[in-house]
Amino acid sequence: MTASETTPAPSTRPVRVFAGAGLLLLPVALVAWGVIVLQQAYSGDGASGPLGEPALWSLGFSGLLGLWALSLPRDAVGHAVRRGAVCVQYALALACPLLAAVDFG
Repeated sequence: MTASETTPAPSTRPVRVFAGAGLLLLPVALVAWGVIVLQQAYSGDGASGPLGEPALWSLGFSGLLGLWALSLPRDAVGHAVRRGAVCVQYALALACPLLAAVDFG
């Protein structure tokens, strides 16, 4: 018997919980994006920053990664891959308002 046969695989439940919590973070990030873009549009040259649209793409990809990590069966991907996807999910969700806040003008 090898070591992998004797040790049980890590539970995916905590990672799935974090993926679900990350999905709940998306509306908060969307509201923050809206506030930042509207503030830039009204208090300057009448336009938002140049990275407003890529910020929304970041938010969309965050949601897709969260759904992927939440819904795939346990045997479909390894624990480390699922955990990494959830980390990237949070990074993309937090990048949305940060990218929207960039204004070169």
